[in-house]
Amino acid sequence: MMLQFKMVWPQLNLSVRCQSCGKNENALKALIENMPIKTIQGHEMVGGWMLRNRSVYMGKRFFDIPPQEMESECMKDAPVGRISLLFPQGNSTEMLVKYDECEDSRSYTPVADVVEEDLETLKQVGKLQWKSATRTKEVLVVEFVAED
Repeated sequence: MMLQFKMVWPQLNLSVRCQSCGKNENALKALIENMPIKTIQGHEMVGGWMLRNRSVYMGKRFFDIPPQEMESECMKDAPVGRISLLFPQGNSTEMLVKYDECEDSRSYTPVADVVEEDLETLKQVGKLQWKSATRTKEVLVVEFVAED
């Protein structure tokens, strides 16, 4: 069974479908088991074109996978659409979603990809969130919803 979920921005009436990238499936399963999750949508400010969710609360299943058991990846080398976790532990993590080029050379825990057909929608959301972060200061909410 393919591990998949949706990212939904209700205020924008936009969503993207996401599926396993084939890496760290145990981490992705833990994330999906905690859905639905709502958080404030953010944007990376110095690393490049990435959506950033700083406070992804996992209240149903404790994240207990040791870091040494997870594969990591340099964000600048990751494909556009890659969804990665930063320091998943306990009941929280940060999530980054690369929607265009970036220079971030830090390592993250890759778990999923936005499906190719939804990459343009992801870029649209990224541009709107950048505008919010740098000009309008509109607070956008993102919801992560499991899909069968």
